Amino acid sequence: MEDIKTNFLERRRQPFLTEGFYRTWERETFEIARPTTERMLADHSASLRDRKALLRAHASETTDLLHLRYTAGEPIEKLRGDLDEVVETWEAFARAAGVIGANPAGSIFGFGYRSEYLPAVLLAGLTILLRREDLLPRIDALCFGFHGADAIYEELVAPFIPGRGFVDTWYHAEPYTAALDAIDSDDPAEQSALMKEAVERWYASNEGMPFHGTHKDIDDEGHGGYFGYWCFELAALCYLKDIDDSRFRNHLTYPKDLVDFARAYRTEPDRRLPPEPGAATFQVLSARPGEPCPREGVWFAVHLRGKEIRMRQGETMPGPEIGPSGAVTWYFKGP
Repeated sequence: MEDIKTNFLERRRQPFLTEGFYRTWERETFEIARPTTERMLADHSASLRDRKALLRAHASETTDLLHLRYTAGEPIEKLRGDLDEVVETWEAFARAAGVIGANPAGSIFGFGYRSEYLPAVLLAGLTILLRREDLLPRIDALCFGFHGADAIYEELVAPFIPGRGFVDTWYHAEPYTAALDAIDSDDPAEQSALMKEAVERWYASNEGMPFHGTHKDIDDEGHGGYFGYWCFELAALCYLKDIDDSRFRNHLTYPKDLVDFARAYRTEPDRRLPPEPGAATFQVLSARPGEPCPREGVWFAVHLRGKEIRMRQGETMPGPEIGPSGAVTWYFKGP
């Protein structure tokens, strides 16, 4: 019989998470929290203020679940699909708040407050690393009131949204000054050293945030607020600016497999479902161990330390099913 606990311990991406906490929190989200939220939102007698509070809490909970699933070692291609729901829940809150709609104004994230700024840049960074750039304009609309106001945020979205210019101001010095210095440097070694400094200071810089230190309080009954500590925004900058991360890629908070995925991503026709009218027609080509190879060429597995193999179409994709850092999925790299 498969040892589920052992597999979970091998699959998780940070050592603090227990399988009991993960399974309990995920189950209670779908069996208790979400049905309760749906009932309360269906109560049309609720005030706009109460509805906005519910919608914001629901969006935060959905985001936390995505972070938790990443921490638990869920496959990256599954997380790519989960991201749609995260954006949709934030949009529902933004519509209620008047940030998006016929007369957009303001932002659902107040960049001046770290507790609101961090969710915005983490969402943008994770979206980039998952190679869901198609969602960035929708995320950017949630931050309408802060367009052109913060250098870190602009460095993340500018490559994908036309008309954005250089910004030389930012709201939070730590750890972002070092990251911006890395971006500005022309010396690859200095870039790497400065970004290493930013990554290593990321967790300490967020002392006082609600998530800080939560790994100390979780239990198998689902208590606690630990969903993972990940500097998605800094990792996305490493990917976008092609910064050498070899000096810090094993740092606890650095999502190295997402960076590897983003760098190796290739758009390929969807081999499973025909595209809906008006929908995107390209996505990453992938296969799990034991499945037939869908296309001849070079394939790589993030959770086998980036191992590459050459396969012929129809051959069985090799195992193991679980690698050193998570569940194995093979991704097509090229002919």
